Amino acid sequence: MIGVMRLFALLAILLADAAPASSQEKPWTGATGGILRLPNSNQAHDDGNAFGEAWGKIDRTLYRTTKDRMTIFALGNAVTDSAGHGYNSTSKIGVGLAWSRQVTPALNVTLSLRHDWARERDTGLRQQGLRAALDYYYYRYREAEPGLRMWGLPMRGTILKSYGTLAYPGSLQDGDRNLVLTMGGELSRDLTLGRAGLLISPFLDVDMAWDLDGNDYNNKLVLGGGIKLRRPLPTGEVFASARLQSDYRWQQDRDRLTVRPGVQIGWYVGF
Repeated sequence: MIGVMRLFALLAILLADAAPASSQEKPWTGATGGILRLPNSNQAHDDGNAFGEAWGKIDRTLYRTTKDRMTIFALGNAVTDSAGHGYNSTSKIGVGLAWSRQVTPALNVTLSLRHDWARERDTGLRQQGLRAALDYYYYRYREAEPGLRMWGLPMRGTILKSYGTLAYPGSLQDGDRNLVLTMGGELSRDLTLGRAGLLISPFLDVDMAWDLDGNDYNNKLVLGGGIKLRRPLPTGEVFASARLQSDYRWQQDRDRLTVRPGVQIGWYVGF
């Protein structure tokens, strides 16, 4: 494990002075985002529990073609909740290497290997280890025809997006051999609200998870729908949403299906 840490440290030092993949490309890119969610889930242990997460990521391009990109990256995130659950009171940083391919103009696939260091702030528990992940992201925007309206508001366009991760191992616990799949998607429409640059977005979404170990929290199907108020930014957005969601947990003996309302506030900014 010490050898792996030294390898990543050496890569970071060597690549800090490396030239970008092309003279037209920024040497570093990144993004930051976060979310506040109430309740955290439909489960009984999350009754009234507010959950918050903030994250950031930076990367440097090592090699690029018209479709492929190889990067070294660093990321970090912190989560917390109002109920004081230890697993939701953590901070994590990681460094790694990633290769991505733009399969189509709408679909990107990424394979990555990284080393994570995590700490539970309440207990002081520290964990670290290697994790591999296969990710995809699909985004398609269709501009509305001129003059088209919905709910009396001008329609700007329709968005279809989907994302997923296959990760191994599922956690940083010693001896973990769990394989975890998470996927999600959203269909929404952007409606222009006045002249303040605000958008109203009715949406339908789906989130699912599966794992090899059969943990109830990693075996679920969540369907939702609601309304978002969005404020687009030059490289991101700020949003607030109200939604109704169903949460189906097929590994549980009780309360397999629950339906509850919820609210979310979040942001995303690329740089």
